[in-house]
Amino acid sequence: MSNYIVLVKQVPDVTQITDNAFDPETGTLIRTRLASVINELDAQALAFANQMKRDSDDKNGEVICLTMGPPMAEEVLRYGLARCADRVVLLTDRALGGADTVATANPLAFAIRKIVKEIFKNNSDYYVVCGMQSVDGDTAQVPPQITEELGLACIAYVTGAEFRNGRFEFTRIISGGSQVVAAKELPAVITVAKFEYPLFATFVATRRANKAEIIRWASDDIKATHIGVKGSKTSVIRVFPPGKSTRKCRQVTDAKSLAELLVESFKSGNGGTDDTPQAQAARYTLPGRRAENFDRSFEATKKEIEDYKILADTVKKLGISKVSRIDDAVKEKILAAAGEHFHKRALEDMLNGLQLTEPGFSGEVWVVAEHGGGAVHPATFELIGKARELADSLETKVGVCLAGFNAEPMAKDLIAAGADGIYIIDDKLLGEFDPTAHRKAVADAISTYWPQIVLYAATPQGRMLAPMVSYRVGCGLTADCTGLDIRDSSRRGQIAILLQTRPALGGNVMATICTKNSKSQMATARPGVMKKLPPDNSRKGKIIKHKVRLCEADTGLEIIKTELGTGDVNFNAEVIISGGKGMQNRDNYERLVGLLCEGLSKKLDTQVEKGASRAAVEQGFAERAHQVGQTGTSVAPKLYIALGISGAIQHMIGVANTETIIAVNSDPNAPILKQCDYYIVGSVEDTVPQLVAALTTEN
Repeated sequence: MSNYIVLVKQVPDVTQITDNAFDPETGTLIRTRLASVINELDAQALAFANQMKRDSDDKNGEVICLTMGPPMAEEVLRYGLARCADRVVLLTDRALGGADTVATANPLAFAIRKIVKEIFKNNSDYYVVCGMQSVDGDTAQVPPQITEELGLACIAYVTGAEFRNGRFEFTRIISGGSQVVAAKELPAVITVAKFEYPLFATFVATRRANKAEIIRWASDDIKATHIGVKGSKTSVIRVFPPGKSTRKCRQVTDAKSLAELLVESFKSGNGGTDDTPQAQAARYTLPGRRAENFDRSFEATKKEIEDYKILADTVKKLGISKVSRIDDAVKEKILAAAGEHFHKRALEDMLNGLQLTEPGFSGEVWVVAEHGGGAVHPATFELIGKARELADSLETKVGVCLAGFNAEPMAKDLIAAGADGIYIIDDKLLGEFDPTAHRKAVADAISTYWPQIVLYAATPQGRMLAPMVSYRVGCGLTADCTGLDIRDSSRRGQIAILLQTRPALGGNVMATICTKNSKSQMATARPGVMKKLPPDNSRKGKIIKHKVRLCEADTGLEIIKTELGTGDVNFNAEVIISGGKGMQNRDNYERLVGLLCEGLSKKLDTQVEKGASRAAVEQGFAERAHQVGQTGTSVAPKLYIALGISGAIQHMIGVANTETIIAVNSDPNAPILKQCDYYIVGSVEDTVPQLVAALTTEN
């Protein structure tokens, strides 16, 4: 008899976000101005758990919904009761507020222990089922961190399950493909990436849900070790609306005009990409290396930079070159010059900060390498490029942690990409990616050498491994970063810290985050955002072999089948044409994408490659090798044409470095239309033949 604990979360309805939802002074989201709904992937997880119970024909198993939140979060639990939940638990306490992912996962894990003890009577035959991520956080960190706290196996990014020979076999997404796995033993944690069979509430079940008792626990009931703000390992420095898209987002009304723009864009390269702000900014310099003693131009916020500039300008006018010469009389003059910018207490903090010159963290800058089939994942090279920039600013070295079996031949390419040292963990049990074994190996290396920064790719593998490792070694982690910069927060006594900027709420806000209460700063970064360096085969580096004792008990999964994309695909082509779910079927995909590929290849005299969205691949329209996106291949052509692709964030991450993006979609509200350069609203069946005809017409 298997039981199911389904984690659900009440989130703001991000589809209703408008400018009115933000505080104009702070840029923060005012959640009370948005309706609250169940996190969509959690709703799918609930349906998934119900289907598992049905497939196993288990009449005695229970489905229990668990959530952590304010009292109003009981609404999401009644949603669960109206569908399939047998009982529900609300973990609510003011002390739990302001938590990051560590201080969210920890109380939830302790609540799960209490459910197992008091409701399941210590029966360990259960699954924890949850959505892959929530729309408000988008981190995907809580489930793996719960896994680590409970010491369970984690099967992430699950899209299907089959009950065979008395156990479940799960199909899950992996980088560049899919995999069928089973948990070696229960309990286990499952994160659901997609399940398209929703549950609906019946009248009878809704009445029962409205009358049902909700079990309520406070923090004292669960005795968790990481609670609220105090138990968090990261803190948000600021939240702000995202900058305006550099894409043109221009609608075109007819195929002839679109054809002309297509050719013009390809020839002129006038797409919407720009150098990232962090690439344009001046490189960080340690305080002790700066020309002026009062130079604090690398503070974490614009306000702090302005305040320190006022301070520097004032002491310069007074002829003061050392902090020690600032007495009470000088302080009064500084405060007079500052006006309302800062007051006495802030000035004292600033002066104390000026006396700090040593970095708050020490050690190398590391990248945890991702690889498969004897090849390094392209995102690893991008991270090494960023790590090189960060390490040079900090006057330290770049290390790469390479865990695998017979992986040493890859070290040469990693050194050529910018690494100074390769920390190799070689073991047969690391031959295929098992998160349980890999997290033990990588965590052991980190806790031995303690790099000051550790970067992972925000791929399916990295987003599963990084939270487990960070939780195991007691460090903060920020997910899906699009910006990584070294800055100071001198007033808070922090010098040369890593500022980690990431989108949240479906990209509707941006957050800048820093690590606290940790020996190392950790982040995952989106593929395609950072820039790899040109390989330098003349570079020399060290090979450090790190021994970790592993045994079969350190693995949590039985890998039954792995399917990776294969075939002759050239994603280095200057033009890529991708089809999505809107192509309707494989025949349409082959005919229409092929037709446009042929027409453009002749018109532009260049190679044109076929691509596909994840949905198109899963529908069988295209082979896995053609998948573009975060879980496929990140591309950067001169011209990218999306046919019938909605523009899910995972797909757009994979095409972010494209010069010009063109979309054809019948839905005028498709997200991709706000993330491309030119688009036409219309069916691909009508538009593509018209476009090809326009391309072949002699001018």
